[in-house]
Amino acid sequence: MGRIKGFIYAAAFLLMASCSGKIDPEVEKQKIIDVINTETQAYMDYDFEKVKSFFVHDSLNFRLTTGADDHLFLEGWDAIEDFYREELVENDPQREPDHHVTVTKDNYRIKLYEKSAYVLCTETWTYCIADDKIEIDSRQVRFLEKVDGEWKIAFLSFIGISGYEEEQELEKMGVGFNSVNY
Repeated sequence: MGRIKGFIYAAAFLLMASCSGKIDPEVEKQKIIDVINTETQAYMDYDFEKVKSFFVHDSLNFRLTTGADDHLFLEGWDAIEDFYREELVENDPQREPDHHVTVTKDNYRIKLYEKSAYVLCTETWTYCIADDKIEIDSRQVRFLEKVDGEWKIAFLSFIGISGYEEEQELEKMGVGFNSVNY
């Protein structure tokens, strides 16, 4: 009887140990979405230190931004950090009380691996300035890695799919295309 009881305990222990290592894909996907949305909000809040916390800091991190107004390719964390420093620290945001910018992301498609994920989503920047409103649409492609149990961005691509007309409207409103400056 003691051997059977011992066997049952051993089997139960092995079963619990094997279950505890399993990852719930839906939970991981939600964590990834939360990281992406929180990083975007930190960008909108001009929180340079918080934005930095969401990225892998190595030479193989890349950022690609392309749209009607410009094309930018950055290679390595040092270049990306300099970009964010200029955008969020060195630029003096001249916020007007009647200016409001929101960003929404939806239509997430995530291919999840054990320690990495490929993410595609749609994004809309909505600029409301005085009585004017314009929306800029884009696609985002990101690659995230799990570092010390946390999802970090290793590649970010912003692809503007709105045209030159929207850029001209934003310029008339006094806003740079897809800029946090408003």
